[in-house]
Amino acid sequence: MMSIFKKILKILSLFILSVMFVGLLIGALYFASVYISAKKDFNKVVSVNILPLPTKVYSSNNKLIASFGLQNRIPVKLNDISMNMKYAILASEDARFYDHGAIDLASMVRALIADIIHKRIVQGGSTITQQLVKNIYLSPSKTITRKLKEVILSYRLEKKLTKNQILQLYLNTVYFGAGAWGIESAARTYFDTHAKDLSIPQSALLAGLVRAPSAYNPYKHPENAKRRMIYVLKRMYENHFITFRQYKSAMNSKIILKRRSANFFGLIIAPYFTDYVRSWLINKFGEDVVYTSGLKVYTTLDTKLQRYAFIAVKTGILRIKKRYDGLQGALLALEPKTGYVKAMIGGFSYEKSQFNRALMAKRQPGSSFKPFIYLTAISQGYMPTDTVKDEPEVFRFNGKEWRPQNYEGTFHGTVTLMYALVHSVNVATINLLNSIGIDSVIKTAKRLGIEEKIPHNLSIALGSLSVRLIEMVRAYASFDNYGLLPKPIFITKIVNRYGKVVYDNEPQLQRVANTVDAFILTGMLKNVIGYGTGRAARVIGRPLAGKTGTTNDYKDAWFIGFSPNLVCGVWVGYDNNKTIFKGATGARAALPIWITFMKDALNRRPISTFPIPNGVTKEVLESLKPPENPDEIHSKPTIQNLYEQYFQ
Repeated sequence: MMSIFKKILKILSLFILSVMFVGLLIGALYFASVYISAKKDFNKVVSVNILPLPTKVYSSNNKLIASFGLQNRIPVKLNDISMNMKYAILASEDARFYDHGAIDLASMVRALIADIIHKRIVQGGSTITQQLVKNIYLSPSKTITRKLKEVILSYRLEKKLTKNQILQLYLNTVYFGAGAWGIESAARTYFDTHAKDLSIPQSALLAGLVRAPSAYNPYKHPENAKRRMIYVLKRMYENHFITFRQYKSAMNSKIILKRRSANFFGLIIAPYFTDYVRSWLINKFGEDVVYTSGLKVYTTLDTKLQRYAFIAVKTGILRIKKRYDGLQGALLALEPKTGYVKAMIGGFSYEKSQFNRALMAKRQPGSSFKPFIYLTAISQGYMPTDTVKDEPEVFRFNGKEWRPQNYEGTFHGTVTLMYALVHSVNVATINLLNSIGIDSVIKTAKRLGIEEKIPHNLSIALGSLSVRLIEMVRAYASFDNYGLLPKPIFITKIVNRYGKVVYDNEPQLQRVANTVDAFILTGMLKNVIGYGTGRAARVIGRPLAGKTGTTNDYKDAWFIGFSPNLVCGVWVGYDNNKTIFKGATGARAALPIWITFMKDALNRRPISTFPIPNGVTKEVLESLKPPENPDEIHSKPTIQNLYEQYFQ
């Protein structure tokens, strides 16, 4: 009986030893796997270059207009951080940082006792080194694996880096709330200053935010922030980082926070523009690169012109409707010689709708499409003085009859091409289209950058196709350039965090029309402003050219026009295609916005004129006379005086 008991005991002992051995083996393997995993990623922890940096977007005059990133961070060296801030963070988070190793057992025990006494977490036992490891590498989950990795990496970090290097990394990674990661970003966000210039009370307030950035937010919870600041100041004094006099002075000082910028009409600098830039960057580089790699993006935007555009669209829409009721407007301004997009408004309110109508909305252009027809006619040998019938016509296509009408409901008999375009005569333009051929006009439009499908029928003379504002502005830029079509450019250059240029975008111009032909069309469009549907723009007092556009039932209103160095297009309408108002022509709804913008945009710029290119003859200049005085006779005119009289 005794021998059986001994055998059982022996077997039980062997079993227990086996379980213990297996357990130790599993534990050892687990620890080894965690150690290997932590070792593999150690370079992430010790390299400041892995700190996520946002992409910064700049205007053409180097003003910061946007920042894209998960963390708004501006890394600085430890020498560029004030001693006040170093002392404040040490007093708040780890006063014995320079005296202990990676783990402070005394602090951990003290924190545990305090937590037990108060029956809640009132103190943290983590060292700055441990917090740094969590900030850079580890997730906030409270698992055994994460805690073990934290300890391993903390010990390795203390062997690899000096205390000053660890403190520098920590102050560049910690979150201070309000989107500010790192001390430099926090100093600018809360006090509009730099980390090297932080005072004692400012430093105490920022150090107090680290424990709970939301709860101690000085904008939202000023009393909580003040109490936490006083606690940090007390800790600074108790640890002999500041004198009693400094402590008292800081306690009684008044903290002045950076005033948050006023929001005029909800204005954010170019939200539609920067949103497009963000989408383009993500499409090209990917989200990780855009949000974490610290790109510097230099754009074509002119902040002054963008402000003029913003005001013009806002006031223009509110002029039409006394209060905003969903009516939308879009504006895009572009330099014809470079293709640089200088200003863009994609809607009345970005906060209410992020849909960018300048780049994405496909709308009927109405009569603003007519210049494509007239350019095609000119390329076929027509001159502005040639005539076309403006009489009632019946056209048949798709088994249906079509009886087009002029806007005024009257007909003019026979008119010149100049008269028909300047006064936007529908039937005369339809007859011209019928003569030169629909295919020819479609080819012209495609060559000038119109990407949408164009219906193969005579109704395109009235703008029955759908087109985007940017396409129309680009095409009109080719008129301004006398036949050279620019590539629209939003971004000129991108530089990575090391200063290397990773993207460069040079202007590209493509010949799409004959120089003299485009000059003739420009002369006709000048008369639109001088004598026709766009004559309200004469108030600007400069050489200008352009064309109005109105669609059936007044659902879309357009005006696209240009000076010798700036092209601008404006569209007004509802997203659901309802009528703007009865009589909402391009001249009444879109042109006033265009005038407001162009008047400000061209103000204080030297007055420039449309030059006469080589190949322009006296006969060409004669043909550009205004339609109001076609019989005026000049004796022995020169090309220059004809130009000055009829084209300027």
